[in-house]
Amino acid sequence: MKKNIFIVTVTMAVTFVFTAAALSLGAAYIAGGYLVDAALRRGSSSDASAPPAIFRSAFEGGVTRIKEPNRPKYESDEWTMRSFDGLMLCATHFEPKDESHEWAIVIHGYGLSRAYAYNYATAFLRHGFNVLAPDMRASGKSEGDYITMGAREGRDVADWTREIMRRDPEASIALFGVSMGAASVMNAANNNLPPNVKCIIEDSGYSNLKGIFAEELDKLVGLPPFPFLEFIDLICERRAGFSFADASPIHAVANSRLPILFIHSDADALVPYRMMQELYSASPSSDKEIFRAEGMPHSTAYQKKGYYRKVFEFTYKHMGEK
Repeated sequence: MKKNIFIVTVTMAVTFVFTAAALSLGAAYIAGGYLVDAALRRGSSSDASAPPAIFRSAFEGGVTRIKEPNRPKYESDEWTMRSFDGLMLCATHFEPKDESHEWAIVIHGYGLSRAYAYNYATAFLRHGFNVLAPDMRASGKSEGDYITMGAREGRDVADWTREIMRRDPEASIALFGVSMGAASVMNAANNNLPPNVKCIIEDSGYSNLKGIFAEELDKLVGLPPFPFLEFIDLICERRAGFSFADASPIHAVANSRLPILFIHSDADALVPYRMMQELYSASPSSDKEIFRAEGMPHSTAYQKKGYYRKVFEFTYKHMGEK
């Protein structure tokens, strides 16, 4: 009799533990799905092309306002390209005043559009570069439901280089990106870039997406990384078609010998300075350099004296002096 009571008690306890665990896992999956959609899926009830909800809440709904830079006052035309997975991607091509075969592809950050790369585009145009400013997938006028944090965007950037080559076989190309755009240009190095791509300039890029999500998960909702990050990673694969590993530029950087300039602020509260150090250490390139923007917030290094001088010293070194 006692043996039977013991068996029933143990069975009930095990059932309770597994039921609680299942409920916890179910809750974690639901929470993970909500966070993935809030962070990566664009659109709202009133605007299908609106940036993700977290971006809208953090910026558009708060006191912070991101000022859209002025459009470059140069001749321009619109380009379109079909992505490898069938999305129509859009970009603006700006022409410098004098004919040139030097090109820069400038890539905007998370939740933004090509317009927010215009200040960088203007700088390159003044130095005689053609500039291609794309809307990344699920951003601006480009199609797509989910932002992939540089995973699929990296392949899109590589495809834009091939589109430039199709139109200008003599092109010499520099890749430039900020924040998620930096992750995108670094990940492009893993996508069989043509030899006409001469260098990469990454500004405020992260080394691995899991680390960023872990920090933001705690800040936004106070949740521990485990087990939520595992669910978020799984949901990203199922809904958006990428994993944390796919969107982590450190893997691409470690496999590329392209010259690369790493730009980062030592006061960046979103992407820690140590991530830039990790990227620099991982790069096997013999032509890698660092520009440290002391005391600047995330993605504002361009306001630091010497920023553009460093960018163009590095670019000219690998694309030819003016």
